[in-house]
Amino acid sequence: MVLFVLDVSLSMEATDVAPSRWTVARRAATDFAYRQPARTTLGLVTFAGTASVQVLPTTDRGAFTNALDNAALAERTATGEGIFSALSAIDTAKKLAPATGPQRIVLLSDGKQTLPADLDAPRGAYTAARAAKAAGVTVSTISLGTAGGVVDIPGSAGAARVPVPTDPDSLRAIAELADGEFHSAASLPELDAAMTGLTCHP
Repeated sequence: MVLFVLDVSLSMEATDVAPSRWTVARRAATDFAYRQPARTTLGLVTFAGTASVQVLPTTDRGAFTNALDNAALAERTATGEGIFSALSAIDTAKKLAPATGPQRIVLLSDGKQTLPADLDAPRGAYTAARAAKAAGVTVSTISLGTAGGVVDIPGSAGAARVPVPTDPDSLRAIAELADGEFHSAASLPELDAAMTGLTCHP
């Protein structure tokens, strides 16, 4: 069972990963879904200021890709909520159909948690990673983007260019806390390579 946890914060509009972080993330996530063995159940969680379970783990790849196509970007980045929501989805799926084999979370994000500010807060990403490890769920993370990413934020005086650098250190720490792998990517080929390495095997 795999839960794909996708950052849908507005910083994903940055174009330092051509044509944009968001476009590349969705392409790679779609490829990732169809690379999974047919019997592997795959679910989708999206998060910005809040997190939402878009698809409970299923072998229906169409449900995953349809939800991915309909995902929308929003403000803030609550990484911990994304992980906690994935853990909840795993628990729900196991109640509906007892699962065998490992349970895994693959978290793709492009930046720093902003809500809450403290990664060790009760709903922070580090706390969530520890909860995942206690539940026997590994969390692998991918940092998408570069230190030089920017986005244009509309305002009354015109658009302002806002830096949106990646935060690989926190994503690496999340993976370490939950016995997962860490990867970074600044292009579609690099992201595909990272996600190919995270593909389940029969």
